[in-house]
Amino acid sequence: MTPQIVTAIEDFWQPEPWFVVVLTATGALLLLALGWLLSKLLQGIQGNEKSIEGIMEAPRMEMSRQQFDGRAQDPRTGRDYLFNTRTGARRWL
Repeated sequence: MTPQIVTAIEDFWQPEPWFVVVLTATGALLLLALGWLLSKLLQGIQGNEKSIEGIMEAPRMEMSRQQFDGRAQDPRTGRDYLFNTRTGARRWL
């Protein structure tokens, strides 16, 4: 018997170095953008909680200061209300 030489070649993907750098930089920028977006979202949620408290108190203060210069009747319910022509605010009677 004569010996046989078997040559096995395995194919594998080896990216070029510039591609690895671009892929890493893109991933880092994506993570940075997501972190910034998450921080802005959390700041907005915290800001809304504070503004809701102010909104709940504001109508009481505004109602005492507003000048209602008109009176009308709601055509659907028949209830009377006062209104401010400049701001559009209404106060039901």
